[in-house]
Amino acid sequence: MKKESLVAEIMNYIVSGYVYFVAFLLVLYMVSALVAGFLGFGTALLDISSSAKGILSSPVRADLELKLLHTITFTFVLVKAYKILISFAQMRAINIKLLIEIAIIAPTIELIFNIKQHSFEVNVLFAIFAIANLIAYLVFYKTIQTVNADYQKDHTCEPVPASTAKTTKRSTKTKKKS
Repeated sequence: MKKESLVAEIMNYIVSGYVYFVAFLLVLYMVSALVAGFLGFGTALLDISSSAKGILSSPVRADLELKLLHTITFTFVLVKAYKILISFAQMRAINIKLLIEIAIIAPTIELIFNIKQHSFEVNVLFAIFAIANLIAYLVFYKTIQTVNADYQKDHTCEPVPASTAKTTKRSTKTKKKS
């Protein structure tokens, strides 16, 4: 085993610290976005009316439902991004399949649930980005699946069953006797 130089160890600690700091900030952002979304939904719901008839007949209700759905789906994307970030921090490798899926899903969510909040140009940019990533995903699907299988194989820590280990030892002993 080769020992790393002092500069490499220092850089490793700096990069690892930065990744953990970003992961921590992402968690804070996820929690604050979720809380702010639910609080915004709650206050808007209270602003509509205090009666059930007013809530059900209000034209603002559809906007509130879209805001709530956007907050929930946005949180799912952030959780997936957080998993990728933590995986990178632990294993120094990124699951490309998940990264491409987020690059497709995130702008699509913005286009479906939050289209009114962005200008036309930004919405077009989201659409182009999502479609380009979708096309790349479809064209390189077999390669992405192969890379993902290799990633899963390399980064899954499964213990070897005892029965498999014993049969392996026996088969090598019988080969030596022959």
